[in-house]
Amino acid sequence: MSSERANSERTRRRRSHHWYWVAAIPATFLLWLATLGWLALASSWEAFGFGGNTVELSLIVLGVPFVFLTAYFPLAVYRDADYVNRTSGKWAPEPMRMALTAGVGLVVLVLVGVPSLFLGLPPTYGVIAGFVVSVPFAAYYLSKRREHVGVPDVPW
Repeated sequence: MSSERANSERTRRRRSHHWYWVAAIPATFLLWLATLGWLALASSWEAFGFGGNTVELSLIVLGVPFVFLTAYFPLAVYRDADYVNRTSGKWAPEPMRMALTAGVGLVVLVLVGVPSLFLGLPPTYGVIAGFVVSVPFAAYYLSKRREHVGVPDVPW
């Protein structure tokens, strides 16, 4: 194996792909906004007797990825910030501070979601609130990362 190919292989192994999970937060938020149109359409179908439990099923299907992304977001930010901190001379984010800031969405999810269960409200309020709180920080982190480090090359 040539030394150029070996260096390329080592560089590829050292790249952080955790920023993809960070980017999933605003991307999923945009998907959620588009899905609101689907929910409006589905609720009108229910008014005509076509939908059954379409709205409830749609909220469950959307809630699972929201909960996963909100829970994984602090870890993804920590791992990516650690990678950027070790490899970039241009920007040195503090991984723990970034992860704690990213964790605000998870705290909101729990603080709104758990009481809503006891008040007889749907837990989707907590899920959506926690997720929406995560979007601005994800956009901020990605813009700072792009400004100072750039977006990594896509491996394919």
